[in-house]
Amino acid sequence: MAATLGPSGWWQRWRRRVSAGNGSRMLLLLLLLGSGQGPRQVGAGQTFEYLKREHSLSKPYQGVGTGSSSLWNLMGNAMVMTQYIRLTPDMQSKQGALWNRVPCFLRDWELQVHFKIHGQGKKNLHGDGLAIWYTKDRMQPGPVFGNMDKFVGLGVFVDTYPNEEKQQEIMMDIDGKHEWRDCIEVPGVRLPRGYYFGTSSITGDLSDNHDVISLKLFELTVERTPEEEKLHRDVFLPSVDNMKLPEVTAPLPPLSGLALFLIVFFSLVSSVFAIVIGIILYNKWQDQSRKRFY
Repeated sequence: MAATLGPSGWWQRWRRRVSAGNGSRMLLLLLLLGSGQGPRQVGAGQTFEYLKREHSLSKPYQGVGTGSSSLWNLMGNAMVMTQYIRLTPDMQSKQGALWNRVPCFLRDWELQVHFKIHGQGKKNLHGDGLAIWYTKDRMQPGPVFGNMDKFVGLGVFVDTYPNEEKQQEIMMDIDGKHEWRDCIEVPGVRLPRGYYFGTSSITGDLSDNHDVISLKLFELTVERTPEEEKLHRDVFLPSVDNMKLPEVTAPLPPLSGLALFLIVFFSLVSSVFAIVIGIILYNKWQDQSRKRFY
């Protein structure tokens, strides 16, 4: 599978390549666009791209996950190998993640991810897959491919579990000429700046090796008309044009000690006041009942 992600909706492309054989399955997310050394022109004078090393990861993975100076953090069962970073081994009930420590404040960007999913399988069944993230929060374990479920941002899921008997396999480079075609295009995706890149994986009863080989982020210099500049202004919440997304509610701040004391105090005062009123009304009712017998 190959993917290109962009916050402004200009460069929204998802590509998928699946191959199977000898009881194992391999998914590749690979987009070959050169070495990334210095600027490179893409298109007819419209876009230039620059590799951003603070958001990129490649071999030999020196310093990954070690110390406060590392640009990438490991979580769960993730481990650094010589040729890849293994998010989860081919074992049941494992989860791991790899997160960039530096928030991304680029306006236009392109993310290229090269990964491999493979394993022995269980009766030709595999699971569960991995996810690529650009989210507000990082390093939050959860049930969604090893990440929290109520995330804010963008998630691209590569689900390898066969939920249906018939699966669609889209081969985008059959002749091996690197002539990739768009598999899915989602225009109008708008994402805030300052979010974090990451990738995570999880296994359950079924398992696979989930390996990340490289992540490369390119800053894009896009030429726009004044009208396009108005359309591509900064956003504060993730959105997709002409699509209603679930509302994001901010969590309530924790109560201070004084606020908690006042709430308890006034609750007790209200309870005592209600009890006193109840006693007064009950006594009046008893007095009226006695007068009826005299």
